[in-house]
Amino acid sequence: MIQSKIASAISAYVEETLQLPFTIYCDLIPDEAADGACVRHDPTPAAEERYNDGTRLVAWNFTFYTRCKNAANAREYGKQIVDTLDGATVLSAEKIKIECEAVTLPQYIDTDAKGFTTYAESVKCTFLEE
Repeated sequence: MIQSKIASAISAYVEETLQLPFTIYCDLIPDEAADGACVRHDPTPAAEERYNDGTRLVAWNFTFYTRCKNAANAREYGKQIVDTLDGATVLSAEKIKIECEAVTLPQYIDTDAKGFTTYAESVKCTFLEE
């Protein structure tokens, strides 16, 4: 599924650039007792442009969720993620050129019963799909 490939590519780019103290997972943060982050693709409209050669320009939104015991860290890691991706061009393993743009700054989501605070921040990824 192309969404997973794009999510993996932008997550790997963020991890390499920022050296975060955790892995960014796709869809879920597996360790419920540690700081972490995940990325999910949002429902997105169909292709923005279709070309005669069968390719299409696609724009998908991805939301990163950062969760930390220290709320300020969760917000700061989220800000670092969107700052890193805003204006970045990421090349996936499949040689898909992904243009990234920040959509939101970190937004408070929740503080759970274990004291972890979660923030969400979104980026728009535009790329040419075969």
